[in-house]
Amino acid sequence: MTIGLLVTRDTFKAELIGLTKSASAKGHDVIFFMMDDGIRHSQDPEIVALKDLKGVTMSLCDHSAKLRGVTENMIPKGITAGSQYQNAVLNQDSDRVIFI
Repeated sequence: MTIGLLVTRDTFKAELIGLTKSASAKGHDVIFFMMDDGIRHSQDPEIVALKDLKGVTMSLCDHSAKLRGVTENMIPKGITAGSQYQNAVLNQDSDRVIFI
């Protein structure tokens, strides 16, 4: 199963971590896309570390990032700085989408 996490808020950190770790541990893939205020999670080392779990991919909306002062050089390696295309892929490829 593939779980999509559409992250639009800079809250619910513990829930994002717990859900992602649990899904990965059970062999599920997780597609993580940050936009709007959710971009701020890209600067949190605990959230960023989730991209290294098996089956987890992470991307963000570069437009949302720029609007919130997150420049290209601030985006950690391994996180795709993309567009709403990545959001569309998340929705297409996920069996379930959780909107946070």
